[in-house]
Amino acid sequence: MKDVVIGLIVSIAVILILEIFKFFNKKIIAALTLVGIAFIYIGFTWQHIPELIVVSISVLLFMLLSYYGFTKNFKLIIVGLVLHGIWDITFPFFSNVVPKGYDIFCLTIDLILAFYFYFSDIKTAKNSNR
Repeated sequence: MKDVVIGLIVSIAVILILEIFKFFNKKIIAALTLVGIAFIYIGFTWQHIPELIVVSISVLLFMLLSYYGFTKNFKLIIVGLVLHGIWDITFPFFSNVVPKGYDIFCLTIDLILAFYFYFSDIKTAKNSNR
């Protein structure tokens, strides 16, 4: 439960920063977030070659989602955040290198930010159609 609460606090802090400082480009922040959270797993696995190979492939996939989400369709970043949440939950079934509780902590952040960016994107699209 503590992991969910910490994830919730971190998510709220990120959202508050983005809402208070409107000059931040949400699209860039979302893209960087997706890439950053994927790269964290490199730090967990760098001493375990089989896991490192799998994680490196996943990082490449999340980078591609982030890039094409930024350049073509923002919803790809949102999909990437949801997929990363699924990754967070499934990875511990295949490896024990991730700290206990990290899966739930990160899943919480991934899903909350995915919802935030999704609804923020909808609001931005509606405002630009006026």
